[in-house]
Amino acid sequence: MLTLSRNRPARGTVCHRCQVIRLFVVGVLALAIFALVAGDRVHVLQAVTPMRAAIAIWVVGVTGFVVKLILWRLQRVATDTRTDSESSDDPEQV
Repeated sequence: MLTLSRNRPARGTVCHRCQVIRLFVVGVLALAIFALVAGDRVHVLQAVTPMRAAIAIWVVGVTGFVVKLILWRLQRVATDTRTDSESSDDPEQV
């Protein structure tokens, strides 16, 4: 069955799916409250267009990817260097 999982979260913790649903509901409520409170003062948000939002998402995604790639490469180089120095210090490997 799809709904019954053998990997239940530990007691006192919340599953990931529940956290996502709660975050979505809070976001929708915040948006609804903002729409009610803002009224006619939303002219400031005219600069936010779907294209600009998409560009912002792309920029954040590509930046995050590049940062993670650089960190991964640095970690890999550090691990390779450490492994090479440990193996060269061992006299039995000669």
